[in-house]
Amino acid sequence: MPLTRKTYRQIAKDILTQITGGETTEEHTYAVGKILYGLSNSPVAEISEIKGISKGVTKSFVKNVDYRLTRHSVEWLNGGEHPDEETSFTVRYIFKGSAEISDVNPGSVVRTTVEAISREIEYLYAQMDQAYLSGFLDTATGEALDLVVSLLGAKRKPPQPSSGYVTFGRSTEPETLSVTGEVHLYDGSPEYALKKPLVKEIVKIEGTVKGAPVNFEKDIDYSLVGNSVRWLPGGEKPDTKTVFRVDYTSYQEIVIPKGAVVATFSPRPEETRSFNTADETSLKLTNGGKWEAEVPVICSVAGRWGNVLAGTVTVMPRPFPGVEYVINKGDITDGVEAESDTELRERAKHALEFAGKATVSSLESAIRTVEGVRSLLVEDMPEEVSGIVKVIVDGGDTDEIMRVIEETRAAGIKVEFSRPRIVYINVSFTLILPKEVSPTVAATEAEKLVRSYISSLGIGENVLFSKIIDAALNVRWVSDVTEVLITAHREEEIVESEIENILISGEERAEPRTINVLFEIRE
Repeated sequence: MPLTRKTYRQIAKDILTQITGGETTEEHTYAVGKILYGLSNSPVAEISEIKGISKGVTKSFVKNVDYRLTRHSVEWLNGGEHPDEETSFTVRYIFKGSAEISDVNPGSVVRTTVEAISREIEYLYAQMDQAYLSGFLDTATGEALDLVVSLLGAKRKPPQPSSGYVTFGRSTEPETLSVTGEVHLYDGSPEYALKKPLVKEIVKIEGTVKGAPVNFEKDIDYSLVGNSVRWLPGGEKPDTKTVFRVDYTSYQEIVIPKGAVVATFSPRPEETRSFNTADETSLKLTNGGKWEAEVPVICSVAGRWGNVLAGTVTVMPRPFPGVEYVINKGDITDGVEAESDTELRERAKHALEFAGKATVSSLESAIRTVEGVRSLLVEDMPEEVSGIVKVIVDGGDTDEIMRVIEETRAAGIKVEFSRPRIVYINVSFTLILPKEVSPTVAATEAEKLVRSYISSLGIGENVLFSKIIDAALNVRWVSDVTEVLITAHREEEIVESEIENILISGEERAEPRTINVLFEIRE
């Protein structure tokens, strides 16, 4: 039976009524053959009303026809109507309290004591109500919901940090090292790897030919291939089982260690996003003449907080010797928040559909179990190509998604899996602010709210003009938002809107890029 929660005012009123007398209500269960039902408070002055269910209909019973007051009890009369068996009826009556306690005005000892106790009882009611709601899938939240869905074998997907690549580099050559007399034994092999990596050039190779010392000639007897000496056909070679010595110069190796920290720049430290390198690597010469290394990185904080656009990771808190710059050449936007209560609740409701393997919803439920999946669209293709299901998934590991699809799809059904096309959204607007407010603080807060709204959109969800304005208006100092311009950048077109929504197709997902916030001060 659901818990009937009482408020503080109701509790205080009931207690004061019990102490001083007055009108109160209590509930009894009717049993056939039982005539008298004692009331809790005495002496009873008068019964005001009795309500219950008679012959399946709720009704008010008639005094002195259906019942009467007898010795502070309700007596049901023969010949009158009575409540149905095992149903409850409520009695509202007036009783007299203790004559010694009569002052219940605000500030009195009795009133103050009762109100303090009532607050504690109200808190107890709240705790009991929360405990009751925590046992049901539709009303449980947080850790309680985790426990409920665990009975179905479901588990909340944790937040996933954003990951991508950053490029470390330098525009000039690294310092060089000279190696003298490195010894190799000639055994007839065409190539011999030098011990130092990143060889710049070979200065000299000395050896023995037909028992006599010889200086071998570059590009006639040998050439440098990568970090190896290659002996050329037709040129002279050292005698077999003799040693040859190599003098050469190599570039100093610049190593980017695993776990190195890079970050975005912000004048406010709390707004900085930091990333850690996932592998160790070294700078290498690129075709463009620069020394660079592309390194995978993972955000130090899980969730969408670490999603950043290309060109924003530019800071090395602890610079590495020999490295002149760092930058992310592509967006890093695959960070995912922990699965929300609503998402987990919906997925748990479909947990038993996996066994069927025949419905679109079972396929959707299965894909949602993959960690990192932010949103997805599953739809049947038109009738002329029946038997094909189209699946567009944002986030999650591709191999894991493909595995889940193969395990879940019905026999004879082909599933076409793809990723959504990203539509980059730029927004510009002007905030109307009072003069006593810091424009920088207001603009920063507005940018955060608008960016958060766009980032929350899933596959195929339109960018709503009204939601952009609502997000900016949620900044408490803002009185109005004007000159709103939304620009959508696709590969094939650019769409601008000053009043209309930006339409996103079922194969696209909106992603915030630049949020430009201006302001106007008014008296």
